[in-house]
Amino acid sequence: MLPGVGVFGTSLTARVIIPLLKDEGFAVKALWGRTQEEAEELAKEMSVPFYTSRIDEVLLHQDVDLVCINLPPPLTRQIAVKTLGESPRGAWRADGWTSEVTVVGRPWKKQQRLETEKACLEAKSLAAP
Repeated sequence: MLPGVGVFGTSLTARVIIPLLKDEGFAVKALWGRTQEEAEELAKEMSVPFYTSRIDEVLLHQDVDLVCINLPPPLTRQIAVKTLGESPRGAWRADGWTSEVTVVGRPWKKQQRLETEKACLEAKSLAAP
């Protein structure tokens, strides 16, 4: 079974990534937005069962094993560092340090991370202008 995913961000890219992750068999379990209202709106639209504007609530959610961060670099770094500090996890970035999409997951779940990498790269190419 694929890991449960928490998505950080509510931009157009998130609106593309969430359906792609679901199409690939991932269960998107949690969504973070800058405001509770923003998170709630997208969660309802995308049928994500849990939403919040608090970073820790996604990182500590019992069904989230992997996170996809779709935010500006300063916030991405903050969340990725916090995620890596919560448990023994490894990080993968979609296309280097300037990427808008970061996937962080347990390093021993390499196959799931590779499948997520593929979904995120597809989403990013679809969302590109």
